[in-house]
Amino acid sequence: MSAFVVALLATTAVSADPIVTVKNGSYSGLHLPQFSQDVFLGMPYAQDTGGQNRFRIPQSLTESWNGTRAAKNYSDACPDANPDSDAIYGMSENCLSINVVRPAGINTTAKLPIMLWIHGGSYQVGTSGLSNYNLTYIVEKSVEIGKPIIGASINYRKSSWGNMYSIELQGTGNTNLALRDMRKGLAWIQENIEAFGGNPKSVTIWGESSGSFAVGQLVLTYGGRTDGLFHRSIQESGSAATAWYNGTDWYQPIFDSIVDSVNCSSAPDKLECLRTVPYSELYPFMNSSTHPGPGFYPTVDGDIIPNYPTELLRAGRFAHIPHLYGTNSDEGTDNAPVGIINTDEDLRNYLLNAMGFDYPASTVDRIMELYPDDPAQGIPLNTGNERFAEYGWQFKRAAAIMGDIFYHAPRLDDARHYADHAATFVYRFNTRPFENGTNATWTDYVGELAPAYKGVEHFSEVAFVFNNPSTVGPWEGYERLSGVMSSLWIRFAHDGNPNGEGLPYWPKYNSGKNGTGLNLVLQTDQQGGCYVEKDDYRLAGREYLTRWARRRHV
Repeated sequence: MSAFVVALLATTAVSADPIVTVKNGSYSGLHLPQFSQDVFLGMPYAQDTGGQNRFRIPQSLTESWNGTRAAKNYSDACPDANPDSDAIYGMSENCLSINVVRPAGINTTAKLPIMLWIHGGSYQVGTSGLSNYNLTYIVEKSVEIGKPIIGASINYRKSSWGNMYSIELQGTGNTNLALRDMRKGLAWIQENIEAFGGNPKSVTIWGESSGSFAVGQLVLTYGGRTDGLFHRSIQESGSAATAWYNGTDWYQPIFDSIVDSVNCSSAPDKLECLRTVPYSELYPFMNSSTHPGPGFYPTVDGDIIPNYPTELLRAGRFAHIPHLYGTNSDEGTDNAPVGIINTDEDLRNYLLNAMGFDYPASTVDRIMELYPDDPAQGIPLNTGNERFAEYGWQFKRAAAIMGDIFYHAPRLDDARHYADHAATFVYRFNTRPFENGTNATWTDYVGELAPAYKGVEHFSEVAFVFNNPSTVGPWEGYERLSGVMSSLWIRFAHDGNPNGEGLPYWPKYNSGKNGTGLNLVLQTDQQGGCYVEKDDYRLAGREYLTRWARRRHV
């Protein structure tokens, strides 16, 4: 640890019950002696979203208090259809909260960079309180490598609670509430993070899956207007162009069904009526599991999202800030249908009818030419002629296509545009994740890793980035890779550049709009170690899918 960091962390005495005073009042947090950290959990950054605040933009906190309030537990999760896993700390509309983890002993002049985690969950489920998102290990790593940061995470409204759209909402300024919640959380950071020793001028927004969609969308909000809320972005497995952008033709029947179900259809103001319905009565009708289709996602409202992401990218209307961005080798295994794609006709029908892509028949034929029924070219990568036939004779073919539609092609397009305006670092993660079991060694991993047909699946990198030993796996090579990856992420958030002594060299992407940039492949030493590759895998297919992305309404 550098002398500067030692001095920085020794400026104030460590408190057994740390107290921080923000704009509204004081909070007492938890001191974690085993990590030498202070943790402040469940602090509201906006008002309760129930009652008259339901289907409204997040409302600023207006109360202040004397004395000290406890910030020692995660808040309620925002409502979703998965309470069994997400309601660990409760679930309600009073859920807009922020968690802050800092190295202990810093003073308010420390000015540490902030990494704000935005959780995933397909925009339908999830919460910041899940154990996978424990920020203590990455903050600990930041101190270890002499690049101390403050970790933060937020809750935001999901599913129909945060992404509802209808004629009644159109033009009211109350659309895309999930993204508006995130910006409100970022505004809280601007107002309050100095009290924790943070630097409001050095905030990195960071997310995975729909959290990564959200980061990409925040980069595009208002055509690239950051308003000083964030200064770097990290996207893991997801683009603003991954998500769906349905309009009133999809949302209106759902809205009307909800209104009818709670007896608001005859009210002169349906939204006002919905705001009077008790949460317990409304909840059963609001979740994505109740309504068939892709789920509730942000919409192109002409306001916070002024146009489709692909159009905003082409026009350069996005935040020109440094980016760290990547995908996992086998993203498509989570999106490919299981057990139903056995023949060419099965695949053709699926692409034409099952996902709402709106591809013409000739386009589907061309996609199938670019992605032939050759298992050696399929996903999971590097599994040769193995077909995993029990999941569908052409499962690997479908997985290659689906992964490229939703992840690898949008990432290619994004990176080319990002790199034209700012330093952009792109990775491909290529290590199959740990799943369960104990006392494993490198050679006896059967049953300890995620299923072989999943490969390096979606979400695989998260444990490595968070540097969490309970989820990375019990192998020394995995622990080393996790240390490398968390260090790269921390350095990027701290300095805008992931490179440093003892780490694999990570070149900037630098491709230009039509060129092929460079990726850093992240994998264990046992797999040959990390290396730089040209971003040209399945290039013809990815470029073709990029040209047709607008037909997916993205």
